[in-house]
Amino acid sequence: LKMNGHSTQKTKSLFQRLSQTIVPTHYDLTIQPNLDTFKFNGYVNIHLKIKEPAGSIVLYAADLEVDNAKVKSTANDEQLGKIEFDKESERITVNFDKKLETGDYELAFKFAGEINNRMIGFYRNKYTTPDGSETRYGASTQFEPADCRRAFPCWDEPNFKATFDITLITPKNLCAISNMPVKSENEYVNDKEWKITAFDRTPIMSTYLVAFIVGEYDYVETKDSNDVSMKVYTLVGKKEHGKFALDTAAKVLPFYADYFNIKYPIAKADQIAISDFPSGAMENWGLITYHETALLIDPKFSSVASRQRVANVVAHELSHQWFGNLVTMDWWTDLWLNEGFAKWIQFLAVDKFYPEFDIWTQFVADIYAGFLIPDAFKSSHPIEVPIGHPAEIDEIFDVISYSKGSSVIRMLHDYIGDDAFRNGLHNYLMEYSYKNTITENLWLHLTKASNKPVNEVMSSWTRQMGYPLLTVTEEQTDKNRVIKIKQQRFIADGSVDEEKLQWKIPITVFTKSNPKQIAQQVLMDDPEITIKLDNISENDWIKLNYNAIGLYRVKYESQTLARLNEPIVKKTISPQDRLMIQNDLAALCNSGHQSFVDYLKFLPSYTDEDNFTHQISKLGWEAKPNEDPLSTMLRPMILGIVGKSGDQDLINEAKKRFERHIAGDLIDENIRGAVYVIVSHYGDESTHEALRKLYVAADMAEEKARLLRSMGHSIKPEMIENTLKFIFEGNNVRMQDSIVGLATCTTSHEGRDIVWKFLQKNWRMLVERFGEKSRFLIRFVEYGLSDFADEQTASEIKSFFDTMNTAIVVRPIKKVLETIHMRSEVLKRDSKAIEGYLKQP
Repeated sequence: LKMNGHSTQKTKSLFQRLSQTIVPTHYDLTIQPNLDTFKFNGYVNIHLKIKEPAGSIVLYAADLEVDNAKVKSTANDEQLGKIEFDKESERITVNFDKKLETGDYELAFKFAGEINNRMIGFYRNKYTTPDGSETRYGASTQFEPADCRRAFPCWDEPNFKATFDITLITPKNLCAISNMPVKSENEYVNDKEWKITAFDRTPIMSTYLVAFIVGEYDYVETKDSNDVSMKVYTLVGKKEHGKFALDTAAKVLPFYADYFNIKYPIAKADQIAISDFPSGAMENWGLITYHETALLIDPKFSSVASRQRVANVVAHELSHQWFGNLVTMDWWTDLWLNEGFAKWIQFLAVDKFYPEFDIWTQFVADIYAGFLIPDAFKSSHPIEVPIGHPAEIDEIFDVISYSKGSSVIRMLHDYIGDDAFRNGLHNYLMEYSYKNTITENLWLHLTKASNKPVNEVMSSWTRQMGYPLLTVTEEQTDKNRVIKIKQQRFIADGSVDEEKLQWKIPITVFTKSNPKQIAQQVLMDDPEITIKLDNISENDWIKLNYNAIGLYRVKYESQTLARLNEPIVKKTISPQDRLMIQNDLAALCNSGHQSFVDYLKFLPSYTDEDNFTHQISKLGWEAKPNEDPLSTMLRPMILGIVGKSGDQDLINEAKKRFERHIAGDLIDENIRGAVYVIVSHYGDESTHEALRKLYVAADMAEEKARLLRSMGHSIKPEMIENTLKFIFEGNNVRMQDSIVGLATCTTSHEGRDIVWKFLQKNWRMLVERFGEKSRFLIRFVEYGLSDFADEQTASEIKSFFDTMNTAIVVRPIKKVLETIHMRSEVLKRDSKAIEGYLKQP
């Protein structure tokens, strides 16, 4: 990341964390926002412990005017300090004439800042009144990783934990909300139209979890079974849209209190939908903030897929209230554990309360299979990457940290068992409550609880990039089978691993005689091992990696693979196992270990597949009575695929339904997105104008997302260009949602080329608008450029970004180039053979 013209590597060595010789213990904070001028004033009094005599105090402040620094000791000696600003490092130094001896002090500042429009720090949210007649603004906070410093001067690093007394001075007609319950509300003496809201003192916590929000909100409320007060705040007029999230949270919070065997430590657990929000959600303690699509469900018009998403995100954020908030990583290097753990346990919670979602199969399809692709590239990175400057986080905080991180936790949980996992977790959380910790401390507690070499096993998965390919050969003697397994790193383009990386791999094997039980479980910690299976018939199938829990791909001999046809056809093995057999085979073909013709020959095994995560067959247009949610979620996928592949009857039906929809006969919310995609794909300018009008008129963020996702699916270049104009020019689409629109423009050959030209022409504008350290830039690159398959475009992409010098996209560009190279090689290698196979009678 560029700072002062230095490269990322240089930045790491230059960046130094604040000294632990001066530590804050408590903040008294008052903030007064003015939503007419987008300015705020503030006052903070910070209680400090000074451990060594000091002539100055260094802390963080960015985009703030800070004056009036005063320090006083317990003896009430008071002196003024002179403030020096270091804009580049976002710090201020307060210098004193008289040295401060060791002891307790209070450091006070007056400050002012802008309520910005960049979705970081203390920023503004635009919304319209319920009747749509007026645009108004509220203000909210987003401090993770390092933007609390934009709201008030502070020790803005996660291991400077303190308590906070927060007071907001706001107009009387607006809600003032923060982490803690309201302690008092009084009239503001300077202006009787304003009020002063003071909140209870927070627990000891990190600055990045502080939150305060001002605006017009309704709410629904309840109490969970442990008497914790819970509210879901929505924009005025939408409070019923908060009920599903509230019901989910009221179930999940006590589940976690029981799972961790630790009470939730605050009197309230609120959630709020923010109209302008940079990600899915943020786990601020006691006041979790959300993108509207991650929290709000319209009981009449929200799809099953949206309900599932909300359940997932709510479960994820609530787990952080313990794992992340109560116990916090010492530094951002261990953020992967925070997020990987929450990503895993959200599935545990959702599976408990919504078993109909078959959520663990979706974990394998989306999370597990999702990270296996980028982690096979040479441009991947280990889960644990040393972070210097917090600005480096977004560069590595990707599918590896979240999806591989959660898959590693899933593997570990399975390896040591649920009882040992829960005991170790409880002891870890108890020991480090209200403190900071590092990954190894969790491994230590899990080792104690399980008597298994957790640290040794886990470090091979977290500290080196990639994962192994296990090559399996077998030999039958009488009723015994000897299986030889060799491990090597799997690399996407099939090249040899020069580093000769090795892993400690928990391996499971199961067989035809007992397809629902593991026959053997071993820890492979050598390059090659042998497993002997007794009482197994000559033609019985065997399979490695029960339920796809181990982090490895498998290459079987042709005979071993052919035998797996039977349990796939008969569905005697789980959907997870059925999915990963073909997924591994496809990856082996992509990397040149096998020909794609082998894959095509194997696909007939799946002719009768009926699971949501595999099925390619028609479900019709209408939901069946008492239909399971997975079929409901599958229908629009199938309609979209068949419609875009040119089925004229289906296209005609979609057009009819769209016309009726515009006339007021609304399309069922579960298939609405598919209809929008089909009519956009084949539609003319009038169709696209209708989609844009629907978008502007739509009240729900979920409906806006459906419409935006459909617009880029056109095959007409001018429609795609118009879509990009609609997204990026004017105020039609919020900044946070622009990536959704751009990504769908790449779904056709024409769209891909247009998006690439658009990015070249507008890259400097995007950097300026989003900020050179914004994670949105990573997404524009990865979503916009990954679908090419020719070396010439790869070369153009490399040349262009070499000249742009945008540090945050250096790694994503390498990933894009490897993806294109892999595709290009597959075409060179297999396209003729595939064509020959498909032309056979």
